[in-house]
Amino acid sequence: MQAKTSFFIALFFVLFLPTVAASQPLAQADAGPDQTVGEGDTVILDGSNSSYRAFITAYFWQQTNGSPSVTLTDANTGRASFIAPNVGPEGTSLTFQLKVTYYYYGFIFSLTDTAIVNVVFVNDPPVADAGPDQNVDEQTTVTLDGSNSSDPDDGIESYRWKQIAGPSVSLSDPEAVQPTFLAPIVDPDGVSFTFELTVTDVGGLRSSDTTIVNVTWLNDPPTANAGVDQTVLEKSTVTLDGSNSSDPDDGIESYRWKQVAGPSATFSDPTEDRPTFEAPSFDASSDQPLVFELTVTDNGGLQSSDSTTVSVSNFEKDNPGASGGGCFIDTAAYGFSIAQ
Repeated sequence: MQAKTSFFIALFFVLFLPTVAASQPLAQADAGPDQTVGEGDTVILDGSNSSYRAFITAYFWQQTNGSPSVTLTDANTGRASFIAPNVGPEGTSLTFQLKVTYYYYGFIFSLTDTAIVNVVFVNDPPVADAGPDQNVDEQTTVTLDGSNSSDPDDGIESYRWKQIAGPSVSLSDPEAVQPTFLAPIVDPDGVSFTFELTVTDVGGLRSSDTTIVNVTWLNDPPTANAGVDQTVLEKSTVTLDGSNSSDPDDGIESYRWKQVAGPSATFSDPTEDRPTFEAPSFDASSDQPLVFELTVTDNGGLQSSDSTTVSVSNFEKDNPGASGGGCFIDTAAYGFSIAQ
């Protein structure tokens, strides 16, 4: 009996083991060809060409070299996948090993193969941000702001601003991130300016954005000028002169005179720029000062005031022994009327 058992064991080694041993060179793990992919691509690792599929019991994929590490999906199947990572301009190389396990007539053995995946840099374009639109007053310093522009990978190499609409203005530095300019003087309707920012990344890709600057008119107040002080004789006709009042932008809309001190006088028209009145008469020996205030209003509603003084002299004081009445003549030397 022992001799018979020994016979069958010997027969197994002679006939069966060489068959199993021979099957291993015939089986082959195949991790697929090397690949070159772009960052962000979905990469398929394909071991489906491994031979003797009928005897394959398991697949196992793992990353064995390269950086960064990636997360494999379906690593225990014949087809695993991953998302190619973001890389720098130099790219990166990743190595993956496929281990295939076979079951053949009661024997288990494993074979391996590797595949290389080269991930190349894909330059993503920058994103230009010219900043929010602005509303500014005339004669103010305006700052354009491109500092929120961005680039996801290789960075922004240059900035370039140019004006594409509106009256020409001068930028402090068209290649600066935050150039400035002086908002010009505008009319009451205001004016709008449009600027375009173009950013270029290190790889040469570009992006543009625009921003609008609305310059609004800033009403400057008028300047009232009630004229020089005067000395006149009683009963003479006096002219107040506000014609030298001015406004730098929208112009004077109205004049308004009022008396603020002295014996009452009656204006020919208190809304004229050069109204007249008759100097009042009085018995006092000293001059009587009359103070008048002029208020001018511009078209934007802003106002300014100025005052002038008219000193009225008594005729008899200045001409002792003369009788009242008579006609009045202008005296060039004094700018007032004298009775004859």
